[in-house]
Amino acid sequence: MKTCHIGFSWYPGIGSISLYEHSQNLAKLGVNVQVVAAGRKKEQKEMNGVHVSLFESPSVTNLSLYPLIFIYKTVKFLRSIPDYEFDIIHVYHFPGAFVFPLFLRKKGRKWIFFTTSGPVKGGIISKLGWAIQTFESRLFDHLILRDSSHVPQFSYRDPREITIVPIGADLDLFKPGSSTARKDLGIDENTFLFVYAGNLGRVRKIETLVDALKLLGSQKATLLVVGDGGTERLRLHAKTVGMENQVVCTGSVPYEKVAEYIRCGDVFLSYVPLTPEFDAQPPLKTVEALACGLPVIASTTKGNRRFVTHKENGYLVQDDAVSVYKAMAHLMEDESLRKKVAHAARPSVSDYGWGHIVKNSLLPAYRKILAED
Repeated sequence: MKTCHIGFSWYPGIGSISLYEHSQNLAKLGVNVQVVAAGRKKEQKEMNGVHVSLFESPSVTNLSLYPLIFIYKTVKFLRSIPDYEFDIIHVYHFPGAFVFPLFLRKKGRKWIFFTTSGPVKGGIISKLGWAIQTFESRLFDHLILRDSSHVPQFSYRDPREITIVPIGADLDLFKPGSSTARKDLGIDENTFLFVYAGNLGRVRKIETLVDALKLLGSQKATLLVVGDGGTERLRLHAKTVGMENQVVCTGSVPYEKVAEYIRCGDVFLSYVPLTPEFDAQPPLKTVEALACGLPVIASTTKGNRRFVTHKENGYLVQDDAVSVYKAMAHLMEDESLRKKVAHAARPSVSDYGWGHIVKNSLLPAYRKILAED
């Protein structure tokens, strides 16, 4: 089987985890894999048996001209390849991705649409985002979604043309163990450390975690924030409420370093606002934190409830500062509960390793789709 994976995102990089993990684990199973993605520079290389073509892009922001430039470069690349070169062309959706099957249909036997995530900004923007995805998906042979909650957005399709392939974690990378991150960041080993990792966009309201930390009122607790998209805004908020000495922001870090920062903490905060848009989002960082063996305080979204059972492998909360604070205080003060929850964390996601998912869900889906010819 020969496959091509196309995504307007860094490879590897936060925001393109499915693209990276799908392609890498398929190659481990002997599948011939070509990846087309964005890079800081134009580059052709081999990565663990994956043929990687990176096209230079200053940014991977969808709301810009850069996706159009990437589409142009990718179309040019695919036109240089013989017809039916690939059995599967797997496109990780971004605006304009419908161009590929529209003009290059003969380059692959089957074209797969993969919705990386749903729009989360709410209101008309989210409705427009879903409308674009729904429209563009019509030109593909099959849809692969990350979560069953996304299926209603594509109700026009025959259910047999939709496959759910869940998110996961690299269990070899995200695992319990030692970490030098505290020392590197100058955080005292005796400090109780809460960790958040992810995007800091305004819509995510990460300031709530700072407010919860302030309510905790303990000088022995610190919040470590890993990610970008609003670092300076969050630092300003921390300073405004007098918590600048207890909030540490790393900014963007490489994907392969994220696990180091997660496992240096005592408790992970998998926080999102309880909005319809976030409710349906598969919680990648929740799975990764559980894989690292951390107790998780998680907003009680449908996505988080798929992985977190209250007071068994985590703690489910509402999205206000008081609810988060109460959970933080409980886990900070109750060592026996914290140890119990931590002990159950990694076993609860043992079936969600990317290798397991690719072998048992993605590859069988490919074979079934190809058999339908």
